[in-house]
Amino acid sequence: MKQTESTGDESSVQLVESSTPAKSKKETWLDVTETFTRCAQELGIGELLHGEKFGLECAMNAMEIMDPKMDPNCERKRAQRKICSFRQLLEGGSIKVKDFSSDELLGIMDELLTCLVTWLEGQCLAQTVFTCLYTHDVTAIEDRALKAFCVGIIKICSYLRDVIFRGGVHEDEDQQTMTFGFNLLEKDVTDQKATSMLKEADDVVSRSIRVLNASVKRGTGANAQADTTDVKKQLRCSNAVLSRIRFCKALLIMCVQLDKLQCSGLDAAREQTAAAIKHTSELRETLDIGIRREGNGINALMLGFEPLVNQRLLPASPRPPAIMSREQALDYIETSLREMQQVYCIANLSSLHTIQGSCSRFSWQLPFPTLLSRSYLICLFWEREKVFGKYNVDELIREAVQMFTSPPSLCAKSKLAASQSVKDIADEFAFGCAQPMLDLFQAQFYHRSKHRQRYFNVFKKLAVVQADAEKRDTVLHNMYRTGEPEFNHGNCYSAWLLRIILHTLLEYVMLGLENELYATHELHYVFVYVEYLLGWLGACLLQSDKIRQQTEVQVAKQQSKAKGKKKKEQKKKASEIAARGRGREQELLFVQAQQCLARGLLKMIEGLRLEGHLPQPKFEFGSEKSRFEHRFKALGMFETPGHMSYGHYLSQFSPDATSLQLYEEAMQPLNKSKQILDNTPVSDEQQVVMKVVKTNLVVARLLASGHKKDQKIEVSFDFSTHRYYPIVRVS
Repeated sequence: MKQTESTGDESSVQLVESSTPAKSKKETWLDVTETFTRCAQELGIGELLHGEKFGLECAMNAMEIMDPKMDPNCERKRAQRKICSFRQLLEGGSIKVKDFSSDELLGIMDELLTCLVTWLEGQCLAQTVFTCLYTHDVTAIEDRALKAFCVGIIKICSYLRDVIFRGGVHEDEDQQTMTFGFNLLEKDVTDQKATSMLKEADDVVSRSIRVLNASVKRGTGANAQADTTDVKKQLRCSNAVLSRIRFCKALLIMCVQLDKLQCSGLDAAREQTAAAIKHTSELRETLDIGIRREGNGINALMLGFEPLVNQRLLPASPRPPAIMSREQALDYIETSLREMQQVYCIANLSSLHTIQGSCSRFSWQLPFPTLLSRSYLICLFWEREKVFGKYNVDELIREAVQMFTSPPSLCAKSKLAASQSVKDIADEFAFGCAQPMLDLFQAQFYHRSKHRQRYFNVFKKLAVVQADAEKRDTVLHNMYRTGEPEFNHGNCYSAWLLRIILHTLLEYVMLGLENELYATHELHYVFVYVEYLLGWLGACLLQSDKIRQQTEVQVAKQQSKAKGKKKKEQKKKASEIAARGRGREQELLFVQAQQCLARGLLKMIEGLRLEGHLPQPKFEFGSEKSRFEHRFKALGMFETPGHMSYGHYLSQFSPDATSLQLYEEAMQPLNKSKQILDNTPVSDEQQVVMKVVKTNLVVARLLASGHKKDQKIEVSFDFSTHRYYPIVRVS
């Protein structure tokens, strides 16, 4: 506690808060621990004494001074050195700013790149990039290569921080965008100036390399051989420095190009990304040259870096983070850059369904996409309230509906489609779907562990839009039945929306498997619901295809009298329709194959459960019904598909069936799934599903033969082949 003594009267003593010291008073500190302890002994059990402005919440959030786990300044006292700022070291002549050796220069560059990646992995800038003292004042650096490199890294940090913040797909533990007052050179150094500095450094190092190459060619004689060896080492180091400068320049230009409006810099960014990937292999080959940190923890030091220099800027708690290894940092950089190449491909798409499918595959891939690539994808996807800065989302939705169900209200050959009332209905539907679709896209760019939570929020909006779509379909169907009876509008809008809802519901259920949220005995519930949703999806595809064919047949009749050039256009249109139909047929067949696989797994699990090979819980404080309903409660907010009841779940099984009968019943859908996959074009995912089907078919046949029927066996579910459909292992 702080004690202040008046300068005029030595006997007067006053206790004041430490946050409001008086300049005209001398300050001393008194130890009041013993007084507090004695007073606390007089309090009874459960009694709490506190001031008017200091309650329990403040006590829980308070930092315990001198506690190494809570007080970050304790780390400074445990350090075996005096912590000095860059300016203090510079004034004392204790830090280099020029005449670096090659290994020193390479070590600083590599460590700065490693700190950049550590920041992208969730640490803060003050404990990563800005532990490099040279980034505190780049104007003081006299070495041209290091100065340009530091400026480039800081500018890259500025761009990446902005993209991550605008993308908004990170959680607090994923990324910290606070700058702690450090200058990111956003106003001091323009992009053109930064790239020109890197270009000048490139030219300087390139000239030195040419000189070294010339000296190697001139080397002759016995003494010259040793000199040539030294020159070759210098040449290798110079080439390593050059590759790092060029890598930094490519990365900076990539960030600059991606910041342009309407994705206009996408082609240039793709070129720079390819160049950066090429340079990462060069960086990897020369990682052994640069100096590295010496020591461990807070005493791990190297030239130009001080882990504790910014400790006083941090809030209570943070210890210096573990900086990842340089090899890991390069792996992260290369992975992120290759993911960026996928982002560029997605950004060139123009159809809502292809964009949605590509984004889903991008979010499902393993290893999971980095925060950098996910943030760039969402920023490019939704730029200035347009998809990829070019397309209105309303227009993309109308186009997607037209391709899926070909509703007469969006058909140019329909007379009613030209009426203002029908146009208004179509426009209002597209406008109502826009925000839920954008939320659904954005949910896919979060970390996989957060998808279920994000999808649950989207479900509420999709349920509202679905109810509205069904009303609009009813109105349009009645209008066409009276105005143009040759066209059948049906439920075109709600069918398109139902397909999206079913895909989202399936992913919601499957994500529970991926995130290991289900116990082994709950897999039974899961595959019942998966089969149920896949059945709905197959029916939706069949119905929408029927409606689409009816509309296209009617349009073809109206165009049957076309001649000349119009006939060529008809042939082209017919080929497009045929290709679309083949794609729909393949999708339907794959859905049916998955449905049969889920059915087969369900029967196998039921048989294993009857034989007692799967442990079952004792429902002492609940029941299986309450557990089932709790697991799938979130799926019950949609009118279509209807929520599966517990009674429906029980109706899937015959109470008199034996385990051997269930194994035989499992073989039938598994055989059917195999036949479907054998007769369809095989994609990468279908190959994986085929492997799961064949392996489970062998296991089902083995169990149906009575193999180890009366023995105790261990059953496991292997999700290593496919993340959603397991291979049943019996041993």
